Amino acid sequence: MKLLPGLGILLSLAACGPAGAPDTTAIRAKLSADEQLDLARFTPEESETLARILLRAATPCDGVRTVAEELLDPASTCTRAQGAARFAARRLIDGYSADEIETQLLQRYRETEPLTIDLDDSPVLGPPDAPLTIVIFSDFECPICAAAAERLHAVRERSPERVRIVFKHFPIDQLHAMAMSAARAAIAAGNQGKFWEFHDALFADQESIGPGLYVRIATALGLDLDRFEAERISEASADRVRSDRAEGVRLGVEGTPAIFVNGRRFQDSVQYLEEWIEEE
Repeated sequence: MKLLPGLGILLSLAACGPAGAPDTTAIRAKLSADEQLDLARFTPEESETLARILLRAATPCDGVRTVAEELLDPASTCTRAQGAARFAARRLIDGYSADEIETQLLQRYRETEPLTIDLDDSPVLGPPDAPLTIVIFSDFECPICAAAAERLHAVRERSPERVRIVFKHFPIDQLHAMAMSAARAAIAAGNQGKFWEFHDALFADQESIGPGLYVRIATALGLDLDRFEAERISEASADRVRSDRAEGVRLGVEGTPAIFVNGRRFQDSVQYLEEWIEEE
């Protein structure tokens, strides 16, 4: 049988697949064994895309290897590689492109320098020498902020000597009409040593936020009500909120909650905060 000119090359390409396509068999098998990543939720095309991303993306540890090489090497000491693979998988589910995910992996693991955050006069929960400092810019009317606050409390309860939480006010007036007044009320409560109790009570009853709720919480906490009211509406409380908000803007905060772990911006759903912290 005599082949037409060029037909042999076409048949060869059809049998072997696209020239230069990487073999993803081993890394896909490795990912399939990670129950938390749960590769079964992906389509075959998505699984292939994720595998190729990890074959290209730089290791989250020091060195010149890829994430896939770290995962496939039994002797690898790069404990962050599994977290990087899970992070990439979540980003793929969220609809980001392969190029965007590779950029985010670089930003998360290789390019993000800790930022210096002004913590003066900010409420702190936890020991001053804790190795992990979590700063949250928050809005008392933001539902996701309430969920984040609950998650942060859980994190600190599990590691009370390891974690300290710092609160920064970032009310978004365009969306939440009472957020600024709630922040000022929390500052007034903090002046009497009850910031975190007031914080928790506000998030527990977001639907009722307003002066009536502030007085009820202050009364329940045994605060000096005359002092509380005077300081709540003072210019000093407004200045404190504006100062926090300006600091957030300087750091690139545009929405809430905005979380920083040891100066690095947390870029994931709050449900994965513990996993992120473990990598610090």
